[in-house]
Amino acid sequence: MNRREFVAGFAAGWAAPARLGPHSIGACTAIAGYSLDQAIQLLRALALPVIELHPMGVPEATPGRFPGFEFDRLAETERRRLRESLRGFRAVTSHLPYSGLNYFAKGPAARESVRAVEAALEATAYFGAKLAVLHPMPPQGFEPAAGWSAMVKRIRDWGDEALRGRFRLGLETGYPPSVRDFVRLVKEVDHPAVGATIDVGHQANYAELAAKVKPGERGTPAGIRAYNDTTIAIIEQLGAKVFHLHVHDIEPATWKEHKPFGSGFVDYPRLIAALRNSGYAGCLVMEIGAPPDEMERHLRDGKRRLEAALA
Repeated sequence: MNRREFVAGFAAGWAAPARLGPHSIGACTAIAGYSLDQAIQLLRALALPVIELHPMGVPEATPGRFPGFEFDRLAETERRRLRESLRGFRAVTSHLPYSGLNYFAKGPAARESVRAVEAALEATAYFGAKLAVLHPMPPQGFEPAAGWSAMVKRIRDWGDEALRGRFRLGLETGYPPSVRDFVRLVKEVDHPAVGATIDVGHQANYAELAAKVKPGERGTPAGIRAYNDTTIAIIEQLGAKVFHLHVHDIEPATWKEHKPFGSGFVDYPRLIAALRNSGYAGCLVMEIGAPPDEMERHLRDGKRRLEAALA
């Protein structure tokens, strides 16, 4: 299949929502201490239009751990039951496994990591998800140029899998560790189903930002402005290749991420204006870290704040 056929298949299998709006707001099921069913039911009770699954981990409630599943270990009856539980959400997305893995390692070292990701890609298609989030990570066992090439090739191969499954693949910000190289990676992959997932909290260690802001200056107005500038720069440089967003707040003094909305400095009016200027029509998926008994309150408040910013 050539690239033109890929693009045609992609266009036939995925249609973007009309524009960024309240229908774009969602949250992930990564709620520590919840079971997967409890997390799904909470997001449904909050009337969130979008849900993001974690095809990793176990469905049972486990203290201090996020709920999820391993698709290749689910019986068909369990798969069908989970798919039925997703009815009513406007859109489903997934977050591919990454913890303890290196799917860009050389040779047999990558085998189990690749298997885990490919099972999650299969799950993404099975559950009708429209996008899967992938964490790029440093290739291991290669010289730098060869490692880069191997990473690009594997991402392209997974882009082909996404096309066959009628979903898109969003490379999450964080690695490579500079805006320049992250943008370069997305552009060099050059695949119609592959773009970027911007996590608002993953820019702290980018080389361009570290060069401007010393650790002791993070909470200053200049430091905060530079951080927000960095996120906007990625949107402006990638344009239509920005497919997805993970949203939350960031602690000013430390730049610790995944904080409840209103506790940090992410400039959401500016962020949403930049997204609209770029024609963004994807989702805004909340990723908030909080004790289990506080999650409902924080998600409800996050939804309210995002709706106000989108108005």
